[in-house]
Amino acid sequence: MTLVEAFSQHLVKGQQGQLVIKLAGDIHLCKILIENGEAVHISHGRLAPEQIIAALTAKTVEWINFIAGYPVRKKLDYPLHQQLLATFGNSALPPPAAAAPVSPTAVPEQVKPVSVGGGDEISADRVNLVIDGFIDLVGPIGTILAEQAATAMNYTLGKPIQKPFFDAFVLALAKEVLETDRSDFIERFTI
Repeated sequence: MTLVEAFSQHLVKGQQGQLVIKLAGDIHLCKILIENGEAVHISHGRLAPEQIIAALTAKTVEWINFIAGYPVRKKLDYPLHQQLLATFGNSALPPPAAAAPVSPTAVPEQVKPVSVGGGDEISADRVNLVIDGFIDLVGPIGTILAEQAATAMNYTLGKPIQKPFFDAFVLALAKEVLETDRSDFIERFTI
């Protein structure tokens, strides 16, 4: 399947999921999150969206997989769908749906720990940022690994967490990250 075929098949109204693309000679997977038929997020290693789109046009695709129903946790403040249209041609992709007004809560704010009682409590939003960063590094399996790590600590995802448990959670996830990225991951997310 080519990129044009994949985009014309999955960038249609009503589609939600993750399009995973393996490029020849690249160790990272390119992941495109699709919500209601529009590309809303793209990641590929540590490249910026513009660099990823350039790589998509320059490299050979080895394989493409679509994970239907994959939850969209992140959205770029970047016209990704329109950029894909411009790069791969309007005839290859369906026209974008009318853009709905974006609510101010759609983009997560910088999350800071709040002091509660005898210790610091870390918000669930901060935990979600860690999980999203983890998934970017290890792929979709990261969702399951994060749930397993939380369960092993008797932590319920979506709730605030005490700082010592938060740091332990980050370290548990870091064990699953490639050794070359591990110290950056720990430094980025521990408090």
